[in-house]
Amino acid sequence: MEIDLAFSPEEVERKDLQGKAVVVIDVLRATSTMIVAFENGCAAFIPVGTIEEARNLVAQKKSPDFLLGGERGAIPVEGFHCGNSPRDYVRGRVKGKTVVLTTTNGTRALVASRKGAEIFVGAFLNLAALIQRLVESGRDVLIACSGEKGFFCLDDTVCGGAMVARLEENGIAIRPRESAQAARILYDRYARDIPGLLRSCEWGQQLERMGWGEDIPICAQLDSSDLVPVFKGGRIFLDRSRSEEAKNRID
Repeated sequence: MEIDLAFSPEEVERKDLQGKAVVVIDVLRATSTMIVAFENGCAAFIPVGTIEEARNLVAQKKSPDFLLGGERGAIPVEGFHCGNSPRDYVRGRVKGKTVVLTTTNGTRALVASRKGAEIFVGAFLNLAALIQRLVESGRDVLIACSGEKGFFCLDDTVCGGAMVARLEENGIAIRPRESAQAARILYDRYARDIPGLLRSCEWGQQLERMGWGEDIPICAQLDSSDLVPVFKGGRIFLDRSRSEEAKNRID
């Protein structure tokens, strides 16, 4: 199994995704927030690139079952039902709802990954469950970091490195590309204190300054969820069943 890693959505767009399993990461905060939302009964997310797209789509649906979610620069979009904080996505607000989501970085990475054969949403929260899905898939893997406005960010890269480490610990014969090897080295440096990493990285410090510091310990939880959202047909949803193709590769 070859493991590659892209540091930004722009790099993802330059990769050959044919036949690959893609894992999209935006630790602070989009993919962590999605996992929390699904734990609270959210039905689906529809990621879009712009605020205008989100508003137009929800207006077309004309249904209370569709909500607007998202941010720009960590600030919730005016008039949206939710921002990008996991604390926004409580059961009473999102259970049974579909959220049309647009964020600064995370939804861009999802859109950039749409040509992957299988696309999973990952974070520290669902590492163990995600690794199991990748093992079942048996495909080469691209870890797609959302980065920060097209540039490297430490939190996503360390999470990607954790995925490389977990795959190695599962006894999978992997062939990590240099970017994946670098991410693994960074993970080894921070593995003992993921909350400290998220507080000290640039974006974590920015969230603290903006009053979103309570989100950081939520996003730092390890293996708190067994849910692995998938992105298919323009929607992110839960599909707990293994595909027949995955069964055939394993059995």
